[in-house]
Amino acid sequence: MSSFKSLASSLLGTAVLLTAVAAPVFAAPASPATSTKPAVQAPKPQANGVVFTPKTITVDTKEFQGKVSIPVISGMKDKAFEAKLNATLLKEAQTGLAEGQKAGKEDAAEAKKNGWELRPHALDISYEVHNAGKLVSFSVQTYIYTGGAHGMTDVTYYTIDNQAKAKQLKLADLFHPGYDYRTILNQIIAQQIKAETQADGFNPYDAFEGIREDQGFSFKDGNLMIHFGQYEIAAYAAGMPEFAIPAHRYQSLLKPEIREALLKK
Repeated sequence: MSSFKSLASSLLGTAVLLTAVAAPVFAAPASPATSTKPAVQAPKPQANGVVFTPKTITVDTKEFQGKVSIPVISGMKDKAFEAKLNATLLKEAQTGLAEGQKAGKEDAAEAKKNGWELRPHALDISYEVHNAGKLVSFSVQTYIYTGGAHGMTDVTYYTIDNQAKAKQLKLADLFHPGYDYRTILNQIIAQQIKAETQADGFNPYDAFEGIREDQGFSFKDGNLMIHFGQYEIAAYAAGMPEFAIPAHRYQSLLKPEIREALLKK
């Protein structure tokens, strides 16, 4: 979550949290309105009996438009972990809305004072559930706009070992202790960048120097997906790069319990 806290700090002067994959389009409101009820009740995707129920909060004023859809998670084995996770997701979303409204009002006052064009601030948060066997996996996407040339985005990835004592897994937690998984994954990513560079004639990821132990990751179609944030290894136009590590390249490096959890449905 640290990358988004840095992003939010630079944009709003506070640790907001969470980001959307693309900027939403907001219509100008006829009158200010605030709602804490979902406009549309979405389906409840499940991961091994763990249910994700959406909670939607919207705020719509002339200075700020915000829409938050966060998961309320139920069915985990560790109820204390589940309660803490739900409380954290809700608190961070509420903080983002409150800080966004505050910053929007402050900028609106400055715009009025100086005769500038009013550009309402915006915050959009949504989530996606991922398929990762018996692991609980989802991502929270957030888009922030503060009146500049463009907004900023970020995605926070969660992969949780759903045991009696649950644990949120970092990338390093997937692999056997002592295995140099970072060198192996770095080599695979570098090979993919080289292949793309040869095909396109330029390297958009020239800032890539290697992955972190807490690098964002998820699983998709059997691949281990390595995710990077905006500006992390490339220019803004490159978005949020991701690289697919094929199963045969990483499965032998996994801890046995992680490999078993990924294979089970």
